[in-house]
Amino acid sequence: MPGKIAECLKSLGYERFTELQRRSFESIALRNSSTLIVAPTGSGKTEAAVIPVMYSILKQGLKPIACIYITPLRALNRDIEKRLKKLAECFGLEISLKHGDTPETVRKAILENPPHILVTTPENFNYIMVNEKLAPSLANLRFIVFDEFHELLESKRGLLAFTTSFLLEKKLGRRLVKIALSATLSNPERAGEILAWGEKPSLVEDSTVKKMSITVEVPECNSDLCFQVKNIIGDEKQAARIARIIELVEKHAGVLIFVNTRSLAERLGSLLKTIPEKLGLPGLRVEVHHGSLSRSHRESVESSFKKREVKALVSTSSMELGIDVGHVDLVIQYLSPRQATRLTQRVGRSGHRLTGESKGVVLSMDNTIHFLESLVLAKRTVEKAIEKEEIIYSPLDVLAYAMAVESLLFKEGFSKEGFYTEIKQHPLYKDLTTEEYEKLVDYMVYTRILREEAGILRHTRKTRIYLYKTSMIPSSRDVMVVEAASNRRIGSLNEEYVVLNVNPGDTIIIGGNAWRVVGYDDAEAKLYVEKTAASIEEALIPHWEGENIPVEYDVAEEVGRLITYLKTHGEIPGDYAASAPGRTRVEVAEDLCGWEKICVDYVEELRSVLVTVYGGSKVNNLLREILATVLKNRLPHVDVESYSSPYTLVLRIKGYHTPREVTGIVQEALARLGSYLDRDFLKQVARNGKALYWRIFQVGQRFGAITPGETRVSKTMLEAFVDTVIGDEAFREVLVKDYDIDSAAELAERIARGDVRVEARYFEKLGQGHLELLGYIEIPVASSIITLDREQYAERLFNRRARLLCIRCGYEVSGTVRELAKMEKYVCPKCKTATLALVKTDGEEEKKVIAKARRGERLTSSEQALLEDLAKRAIILYKHGKTALLALSARGVGASEAARILSKVSSGGDLLSEIYESEKKYLKAKKYIDAKKQS
Repeated sequence: MPGKIAECLKSLGYERFTELQRRSFESIALRNSSTLIVAPTGSGKTEAAVIPVMYSILKQGLKPIACIYITPLRALNRDIEKRLKKLAECFGLEISLKHGDTPETVRKAILENPPHILVTTPENFNYIMVNEKLAPSLANLRFIVFDEFHELLESKRGLLAFTTSFLLEKKLGRRLVKIALSATLSNPERAGEILAWGEKPSLVEDSTVKKMSITVEVPECNSDLCFQVKNIIGDEKQAARIARIIELVEKHAGVLIFVNTRSLAERLGSLLKTIPEKLGLPGLRVEVHHGSLSRSHRESVESSFKKREVKALVSTSSMELGIDVGHVDLVIQYLSPRQATRLTQRVGRSGHRLTGESKGVVLSMDNTIHFLESLVLAKRTVEKAIEKEEIIYSPLDVLAYAMAVESLLFKEGFSKEGFYTEIKQHPLYKDLTTEEYEKLVDYMVYTRILREEAGILRHTRKTRIYLYKTSMIPSSRDVMVVEAASNRRIGSLNEEYVVLNVNPGDTIIIGGNAWRVVGYDDAEAKLYVEKTAASIEEALIPHWEGENIPVEYDVAEEVGRLITYLKTHGEIPGDYAASAPGRTRVEVAEDLCGWEKICVDYVEELRSVLVTVYGGSKVNNLLREILATVLKNRLPHVDVESYSSPYTLVLRIKGYHTPREVTGIVQEALARLGSYLDRDFLKQVARNGKALYWRIFQVGQRFGAITPGETRVSKTMLEAFVDTVIGDEAFREVLVKDYDIDSAAELAERIARGDVRVEARYFEKLGQGHLELLGYIEIPVASSIITLDREQYAERLFNRRARLLCIRCGYEVSGTVRELAKMEKYVCPKCKTATLALVKTDGEEEKKVIAKARRGERLTSSEQALLEDLAKRAIILYKHGKTALLALSARGVGASEAARILSKVSSGGDLLSEIYESEKKYLKAKKYIDAKKQS
């Protein structure tokens, strides 16, 4: 390295190359070879890639744009840009950042003076390729860097970046040096094929061993701190986990707390902010960081953590990747990480670079299966036994977009046959059939994204619109889940899940609690629920339990093997004990099956079958849907509701049946599992399930056929896509993302060989093993009636704002119902008549009608009906006073409904219960009322 550059790099803290950086430099700068760099977080991967690129640009005198640096997260873009700019100054090179939030002034500057290195997202890389002003600069391109390569491999946006970069190479007529950076890869050889297509890339793996220690704890409430926390939040088990987090954060300087969902991040973050304040621990500042928060909030939180103003960050996957937040000396994983890959990424954030030890603590639920899963994942993480990447080959939605890009790269058009021959050279598309390709071309021509003339495909006026409107990241409207009685927010769900899966009367599980659906307000995107009075039988099949990170087959099987071992020996095996200090024994329920036996249990009190099978999330998804389909085919007179976790299947049978009949069918189907893995049967299974339609909603967006917020989503609409190219691609996704066919086939072989037995059992009531299985998925197993919280509901009614209008003189008064209830008599104080009517809105429409009537003008039929209803409300209010005031203030209650409520009350009915039931009735019908208004 030239002296000046070496001195500059030293001033930035780069005294010498690490072994990883030296080998990368030789591969990229000296051999000009595509390179796959695999090393843990904090190992200097970024520098290993960009320093040789910068050296090559300077030495070869390459013109802008010489390198494109692609990262999946915008936040990572910003962080990379800051770090790279300092390095670029040493080489006298320019670097810029371009993504969706880039200001117009910066975009203009990039167009006028393109940088040597452009940092961007996968989406903006595609836009650059078709940007008529910026695309010419790509003629100078020599390098593409793919950061967080493992993330890109498993996403359609990553697959699109690989596909369009391949097309760009073909357009340029030369190979680019492609560099991939990844903290984890289960199969570097397969990943390298996709990166370098047709050539073998150099594999540079980190040879140093960064020490990693991970412990799994099940916190107990046996300290003064925990008792104090319990007094605040009530839940003893949660209090134990919160207290343990507080203890760990107090002992460390910088802590990252990882959770698996955004809703849990918000909930836990809120508790960790408020509880220390109440306990007088002002120095324990905790903030929340996830992708849905604003950019300014995330940047502020990152900066505060780096400056040590914040001691801990509660985060989802947004902090897994390499965003620089300074030194982290401990990572806490709140509840099971569900995957060793994620735990590797997360715990790898702690410990300074390669010299420091990465320390992690997994705080498990007090549930045997949850604890053993966490233990297995901790061991697999330390042993670097990570999950396989889920790569979708021949992705048709990706290829459709790439063909549109190709049509703008070649304005004169491109050969349909030639493109097919060319694209099959890339490993992603080696198995693409002519039938699939022809069907895709037909779709592109039918939708006028492309046009075909004599075997030549050309762009149309719609092509560029399609490219800019369509994204490989599907969007979804969030539906707020609201408790009908209190108007309190419970959580949120994806709109398509609500539309496809949830109906009034269904039970949903959110945050471990059961709620019954009252109604869905499509206009406001609100799902109203009530605390369920359901028995465990009804609560057993949650229509929504949240999107979970899948647990792999190998992990679930290992949990099953541990259970088998513990049932015999009672003690945790030595190779797991290191991860569970102080806990040598684990009690396992006698009736809990181990890995060598699939138990098909009919539980009489549930009228349901519980199948214990250690198949992992995706195998059990498949088994659940196969068994539900087989049961419906064999017993057409019954309805089957089904649910699965990585360790159990729940099949609730509604309709006449005998236990022996049902368990016999399930037992036989599992014994013949291999015969059900035929692709045609799996298509039928998928059509009967839910995953296919969820995938169609996403794939339809990537094809530009569905626009969230504009396209009204319904199952009928999604079903119309099943036999199209959109349905084909959705089914392809289901086979990879939702089912695990290879592992299911392996399980089928074990059953056929007799290594795994299938045994049917009968239980009158839930056994202890069943409680452990249901406890893992947090299904409420207490059979209790939860009544309406009367005090809370009454408070909400009294706090509502309302308005009293005199229909005779136009007098009006407004306030809360509580304030209006202070009136002695509901007589107009101005004209002294019993003509005060309650209005729940701003009353503008009512006031106009009253004014029109007072002037003696002719009313329309709808105006006359409104005036008559107001008159009835006034009479009811005058006659029944405060009781009527409460009834009329409820949602959807007019004069006739109020009269019905008051009649019930006069016959001994309960006022609050009657009002609540009326509100529920209104919420159930609201979507139809709104639709009628719009028509």
